[in-house]
Amino acid sequence: MIEATTRALAMLLVAVLMAGAVAGCKSGGDDDRDKAGGSEEPKVLRLAVADNPEGPDAPFARYFARRVAALSDGSLKVRVVWDAAGQSTPGYELGIARLVREGDFELGWMGARAWDRAGIKSFQALQAPFLISDYGLLGRIVTGALADRMLAGLNGHGIVGLGLVPEHLRYVFGVRAPLSSLGDFAGARIRVRPSQASDMLIRALGAKPVHISADDVADAVAGGKIDGAEASLRLGTNNREEGENHLTVNLPLFPKTLTLFAGDDAYDQLDSGQRELIRRAAKETAAYAAAHPPSERALIRDFCSVGPPVNAVAATAGDLEAFDGAARPVYEQLEKDPETKALIARISALKSTSSMPPVAVPPAACTQTARKLTGPKRSPSIVNGTYHWHITWPDARAAMRAVGGPAVRDEDIGTIGKMTLRDGKFRMGDEDPEASSGTYRIVGKRLVFQSRGTTQTFAYTRDADRTIRLKPIPPMSPGDAAVMAGGPWRYVGPPVRDIP
Repeated sequence: MIEATTRALAMLLVAVLMAGAVAGCKSGGDDDRDKAGGSEEPKVLRLAVADNPEGPDAPFARYFARRVAALSDGSLKVRVVWDAAGQSTPGYELGIARLVREGDFELGWMGARAWDRAGIKSFQALQAPFLISDYGLLGRIVTGALADRMLAGLNGHGIVGLGLVPEHLRYVFGVRAPLSSLGDFAGARIRVRPSQASDMLIRALGAKPVHISADDVADAVAGGKIDGAEASLRLGTNNREEGENHLTVNLPLFPKTLTLFAGDDAYDQLDSGQRELIRRAAKETAAYAAAHPPSERALIRDFCSVGPPVNAVAATAGDLEAFDGAARPVYEQLEKDPETKALIARISALKSTSSMPPVAVPPAACTQTARKLTGPKRSPSIVNGTYHWHITWPDARAAMRAVGGPAVRDEDIGTIGKMTLRDGKFRMGDEDPEASSGTYRIVGKRLVFQSRGTTQTFAYTRDADRTIRLKPIPPMSPGDAAVMAGGPWRYVGPPVRDIP
């Protein structure tokens, strides 16, 4: 009896152990699959991007993230963080480098122009004045051996360079008038993104580089603190607040190029396969961006058709030659660094074998220049008063057509305009006086309004009952023309409101 019981217990114990062994084998199989990436959570690399998700480089940052996920079959992912260092200071781009170097982010994405402020000069050849003036040449640089040479300059600084990504060419814009000759630059205050090479060029052209954050641009324009800016030619550039209203179409200063990089520690924590993978994704991103350059013709068309009145001019051959001569000291300074000198020589050799695209020609309506005012200056007090007018569709349509724009109905049709004029200052509307105020003057038979870097000129007549009738003089935004000249201004009394 005891022996039977003992045998039964032994058999039961064996069964339990075998079941456990089988379960253990199954469990071990699942663990192996997890380690191979079957159900394990993907490794996430955070990419700190200097600018916002609406910027022209944003599609390429997203493309890089997609390629990393695709090449790794989802085991490695990139999470893009926009405005990672904020933009409250002019030198925000170097904040990205600091965040990556200190381990707050594994990857970084910022303008190559900023590295020279950290003592890294291997990208300064990209900022050489007027050297890289077309997207074909820029594409050959970022997808070839030159990119690797430049990125190698990050070694030893807590950073591992992964790729160079092309963005837009940078042009010069004037706030109140074009900057198309050395005389125009003399003494002008030009907003530039912080870069030693960029500052050298602006000074060589006789102007003063100004570093201000994006948050402060509108106030700087309104206060007359800047006369121009270097910026990309893109939809939305010509906005009233930033004052980039006068473009010199054949004077690309240099390109904006993005650096894609990893922190040393984060890179070391990747295995060899993952390192190769992100390098491959970086190169594919550079090639993708190079294969999809922006259309300068389309960008200029957008610049000319969206926003306030703008002006696009071409510098003369003589002025271009003068610009080249003025920039020679910049080359002399840059080429004191042997590697930068060698890179400039290589880029120049590439340029000599590149076919230059024709300069994009702006639409005829965009090349208008403000008409010179003739006639005696008259006291602005002769039109002092408070005026109201009803904006009608017939008058608004005529005003829009007078400045060469399409006649389009908008929400202002049918509303009442209100204006206070007093001794050369005006206030328009009932709300937000800071954004709706400025100065005015009278020259001959012209009434000229100036506000936040924009000038609007009207031919005017004044009836015996003090009614003012305006005819807009181009260049002018069709929308502004419609509002200001959308009906006769009826005099309703003296100027009683305060004007900032």
